[in-house]
Amino acid sequence: MDKKMQKKQCRQEIRKKLAGLSKEYSQEASLRIFSFLREMEVFQTAKTIFCFVSTPEEINTHPIIRYAWDCGKRVAVPKCLEKGYMEAYVIQEEADLEEGKFGILEPKEGCQLLEPKEIDLIILPCLSCDRNGNRLGYGGGYYDRYLEKCGAVSVVICREKLMLDEIPAESFDQRPQFLITEKGVISVG
Repeated sequence: MDKKMQKKQCRQEIRKKLAGLSKEYSQEASLRIFSFLREMEVFQTAKTIFCFVSTPEEINTHPIIRYAWDCGKRVAVPKCLEKGYMEAYVIQEEADLEEGKFGILEPKEGCQLLEPKEIDLIILPCLSCDRNGNRLGYGGGYYDRYLEKCGAVSVVICREKLMLDEIPAESFDQRPQFLITEKGVISVG
């Protein structure tokens, strides 16, 4: 079986696990991940962060974004373009967001485009991750393509209960430098 099919099977397995997670566990995991992230030196020293805007199934990034604003950081979020490509736009408040492609909150028209080289830290979503930092995304390759252009430190956030022992990696897959779960920070890059 090729890696693309293996990843598809992994996504199906994780979606079943995700459906079985309690709301309490998910909320507690999000809070602990946020706590570990904000204590990291790379977060504390970053002037500009690029963070995904979470959906209800994902780790809640809204507190991360608000905390970054409170710390005086510039915050950018993704806007999906044509298939597999996205750009980062600066938002200054949650009112700068509107529902975009795939039902995900994205920056409204008029938000400032941010060049990849201006970003200090990227917070990555995933369906799952392994302890080597191999990330199982949603299958569009948006973040892999974006990370190729960006020299920022990247951190993937994942719940322990959704971790896999091994995720098949392909040549184009970009690995982060750090993985954060509710149990702590792992340096992988």
